[in-house]
Amino acid sequence: MQTRPAYQDGKQPGGLILPQQIFNRLINRGGTRTEADIQADVRALLLLPQLQLDDDDIRVVNLEAQLGDGRRIDVEIGSAAIEIKKDLRPRRVKAEALIQLRGYVEQRTRTTGTRYVGILTDGVEWHCHDLAGDDFRWVSSFDAHSSDLAHLVVWLEGVLATAHGIPATSAEISTRLGAGSSAHALDRATIAALYELNRELPTVRMKRGLWSKLLTSTLGNQFEDTDELFVEHTLLVNSAEIIAHSVLGLDVATIAPQDVLAGTAFTRSSIYGVVEQDFFDWPLEVEGGPEFVRALTRRLARFEWTSVEQDVLKTLYESVITPETRKRLGEYYTPDWLAQLVVEEAIPNPLATRALDPACGSGTFLFHAVRRYIRAARDAGQSVPAILAGVSSAVYGMDLHPVAVTLARVTYLLAIGPELLRHPERGPIFIPVYLGDSIQWDGQSTNLWNAGDLVVQVEDAAELFRTELRFPDRLLADARMFDRLVEEL
Repeated sequence: MQTRPAYQDGKQPGGLILPQQIFNRLINRGGTRTEADIQADVRALLLLPQLQLDDDDIRVVNLEAQLGDGRRIDVEIGSAAIEIKKDLRPRRVKAEALIQLRGYVEQRTRTTGTRYVGILTDGVEWHCHDLAGDDFRWVSSFDAHSSDLAHLVVWLEGVLATAHGIPATSAEISTRLGAGSSAHALDRATIAALYELNRELPTVRMKRGLWSKLLTSTLGNQFEDTDELFVEHTLLVNSAEIIAHSVLGLDVATIAPQDVLAGTAFTRSSIYGVVEQDFFDWPLEVEGGPEFVRALTRRLARFEWTSVEQDVLKTLYESVITPETRKRLGEYYTPDWLAQLVVEEAIPNPLATRALDPACGSGTFLFHAVRRYIRAARDAGQSVPAILAGVSSAVYGMDLHPVAVTLARVTYLLAIGPELLRHPERGPIFIPVYLGDSIQWDGQSTNLWNAGDLVVQVEDAAELFRTELRFPDRLLADARMFDRLVEEL
């Protein structure tokens, strides 16, 4: 018969934490263990170094934290309430525990104004739930008995978002942010619920329609117009725009969500063409949307985005969008090793070559072309302003997919790197990655009236006559000036 250990916090008398021993006790449903034993071991698990909790975090890990209305939370940490039961296999036990957990989460969300999640566990089963309007939904589960301690810690960290300084490598991004992670499940469920609750809001309908119209016109029959894809694209673009702020060294947590998705900080920093208002900023217009952006910001701030060595946003895209969807859309992403090899062969003299990727996707070729140019410019002894002005005049990207363009712009920023971006002498920076069809421009013809101009037809069923936008060639000759004009418009 199993005997209860003499210590309940995962420590031996000398104070040494034994993580595997904690895990082994948690997954053992036999013996005489009580809810108090499991509760103590869960608390010890939360304090493992892998979760990187600092002193402030540890102080908010409360056993039997008072709710103020007679009910109690078994364990509370950050913005998560954890309800612990001895054994969740009996259906009645799980159902009653979920009712209790829902009460905890509703009360804490109401009193703190912060998005709370609920975790239900017996040490073996781990279930994450969150609120969506009046619905307390299942988001993600983990079976500790069929896995190991390392994977349980990753699952917990994805829900709690406690770790910091995680290397922004392809492996870490895929594991911690990909479609199979608890972090993605939680964020995906939250933004999907926001959309479902507000899909008939006029501005949301308008932006959903603009997204559909653009991709239908560019991708044709390859494009499958679904709410699920619109939600996934929104999550990807919002994530990329948050990452861009981290590369710039900004504390995104201190910036209002409206300013994050509008790129206000970039304009103030004289960096143009990275983050701008688009049809993916609709979460700002719905109740609960700004809170979602803040939560997503905290989750992405865990990573060290200032020292990447490849197109990591490609990894994020591929780990979220299914292979079937990417195949249907004709999206094939080049491995970084191959892109680097091609760039080295195609651009032997970076300082004397102008390079355009006419279908840049997430910016893999752009990343290595920018890095190659900067290395050559440094070797030539160029100043920081000269390097930045030169690279933005030498390496260009274009794509007709709005999500790809946003990812490529941030990838371009990652390639430049924080040292140059934060240099006090750098001057304005223009990121030359454009949304458009590099193969053809429909409707362009030359006649007596439009010679020397770029004419853009603006279709609007509400107008009696077709409207045109005319841009003189002399204006188009300066891409930076054109960018500024469009921004002001």
